[in-house]
Amino acid sequence: MSAFVFVQPHLRFGGAERQTVSVANALVERGHDVSLVLHTGTGGLVPTLDTRVRVHALGLESHLATPEVARRLLAVLRRMRPSFVVVKLWSSILACAMIDQLPALRHHVVNHCEDLDPRDHASYIRFGRVKQHLIRQVFRSRPLLSANTETVASSMVDVYGLRRRPAVIPSTIDPVAVRRLAAEAPVDRDGTFTVASVGSLIPRKGLDVTWQALERLGAPVRWRVVGEGPLARELSRRATQSGHVRVEVEGGRANPYGSMAAADVLVHSARSEAWGIVLLEAMAVGTPVIAAEAIGPAEMRRSLGDRPELLRTVPVGDVDALTDAIAAARTAPRPPLRDFDDHISPFTVDTAVTMWEARAAEAGR
Repeated sequence: MSAFVFVQPHLRFGGAERQTVSVANALVERGHDVSLVLHTGTGGLVPTLDTRVRVHALGLESHLATPEVARRLLAVLRRMRPSFVVVKLWSSILACAMIDQLPALRHHVVNHCEDLDPRDHASYIRFGRVKQHLIRQVFRSRPLLSANTETVASSMVDVYGLRRRPAVIPSTIDPVAVRRLAAEAPVDRDGTFTVASVGSLIPRKGLDVTWQALERLGAPVRWRVVGEGPLARELSRRATQSGHVRVEVEGGRANPYGSMAAADVLVHSARSEAWGIVLLEAMAVGTPVIAAEAIGPAEMRRSLGDRPELLRTVPVGDVDALTDAIAAARTAPRPPLRDFDDHISPFTVDTAVTMWEARAAEAGR
């Protein structure tokens, strides 16, 4: 069996982080040797890892401490058996690029991943343009690259000027595990039309658009917001305001699936979204989805087929269109779970794990 090592900043609540947990758990279940190297050992998803997955924490919080991350990462990787090393997210990619060509690490094969749309990701993070310039140099000089969607792969070619299109290994979910977790954390319904939003509480996720649409709805609605981030305080203030929108900020947690299952619809208004794991997770528990048509949700809809009763997309930032879609969801019957199962079947975790196994085998690991 192969040895896999995943390198990324943390395992806090987020789609890329959930994907790592899902794939790592599935790989170790298949008998592979799996390790995670994190800049910091914190993160609410750490307890959801299979106990057979080894976690190495570098003990660093700052994303700007790249040389020190690289130094500590070198010390960890050089002691490991020959492995297929999967590096995710820009801060880890930049640190790994400082060491991955050293003689001490020649026993490993390194695969760099792009999980976000390079066309606009730089505008949402600190020092984004500078980091993207450096990332471009890394991607142009490394042989093994992958993207999590077809659109991201195309964007990498255009933005970074790559000679070859990266391999695409889609972000996937484990529907059985998602439903089991939802059953372990059931959430009561009180009869009020309920909208759930799950994800990082940051401006890029478009929570202000969801808020405006719910205000315009003009009907009683319960808005359950699950996540953590700098907008938590603002959303909590809105929760105290009177009106027909009842806002409940539930914070971040490893198991949001009970809240998803208890909602009438999941609304995801992200201005930029390379994929959108949460959309698949909601459908896995039988909850319809309305999403802004960023590149990820748009590609997902194209790949899965046009089933608006299961997954409906609206133009990014279009409050009126979102309001209309939510209003339609209030009166629509809930589709049977088997319809969701058939719809999301191309993006189950076994697909991604098989592709990672094949990629490692081709690389000789």
